[in-house]
Amino acid sequence: MVDLLFFLILGHYVGDFALQTDNMALQKRQSAAALSWHVAVYVGTMAVFLAIGLYFSPHGKFLSGTTLLILASIFVAHWLQDYIKGRWFAHSKQAYYIDQTIHLAVLYIVRLTAYHG
Repeated sequence: MVDLLFFLILGHYVGDFALQTDNMALQKRQSAAALSWHVAVYVGTMAVFLAIGLYFSPHGKFLSGTTLLILASIFVAHWLQDYIKGRWFAHSKQAYYIDQTIHLAVLYIVRLTAYHG
């Protein structure tokens, strides 16, 4: 059985890389609306992968208060991280690595706290 963290990480890479266009990456640094759109696409992707992961796991059903709270938390965390990185550290390679590490840490924390067992 594949751990739910696998699906969360897979959703992260699809949502944060495969579905983020070059234009979106540039615009999200300058516009809260563009940033919000990127994060909405990201969280929508996370929702799909989370639903798949929950389908194959004993951790629960997708349509639950816990899942909605998790998706909202991921939205807020991702939005704040990308906002801070885009406004103050946009051209720093180190900021990119730190940003990605924090994104993955958030998903790890979600997995440990919300879907323990």
